[in-house]
Amino acid sequence: MPFKLIGCLLVVCTGTMIGFVLSGRLYKRRDFLKSFTEFISLLATNLRYSGDDIFTLVNSCAENSSLDLLLFAECDRPFDELWLERVKQLSSEIPLSKSDISMLNDFGGQLGKTDTEGQLKHLELYEVSFSKQLSSALDAITKKSKLYKTMGFFAGSAIALMMI
Repeated sequence: MPFKLIGCLLVVCTGTMIGFVLSGRLYKRRDFLKSFTEFISLLATNLRYSGDDIFTLVNSCAENSSLDLLLFAECDRPFDELWLERVKQLSSEIPLSKSDISMLNDFGGQLGKTDTEGQLKHLELYEVSFSKQLSSALDAITKKSKLYKTMGFFAGSAIALMMI
C-alpha cells in the first residue's frame, strides 16, 4: 500500500511538472520576442549611423540584445543562407510558433539586400510585426499559463485516482 501511495504521489508530481514545463515554454517565447524587437530597434539605429556590413551589424546588435543564438562566426557565405540555418537552429531551441519562424525567415531573407532607406523601412515593418507577435505571446501567457499548470496537476491527480 505505501508503494502505491508513493507511486500516486509521483504521478501527481509528474503531471504538475509537465504543466509547469508547458507554461515555461510560453515565457521563453515571450522573452525571445521581446529581445528580438529590441534587436530590430538596435539594428535600425546602428544601420542608420554606421557603414558596417550586415554581419558586423547583426553580431553587435545580437550581443547587445542578449541573443547569442544570432551571432555569426562565419561570413564566407551569403547572409540569407546563414540566417535560414540560424533560424532553423533557433526554432529547435526556443518554442516558436510557425508564424514566428516564417516571419524570422522572411526578415533575414531580405536583410542587407537594398539601400539604407529600404533597410530602415524593412526593419520598421518587422519591428511592428514582431511587436504584434509579442502581444499575442503575452495574451497566450495570460490565457494558458495557469491553465497548463492546473491541467497538469489535475491530469496527474486523475491518473493517480485511477491507479488506486
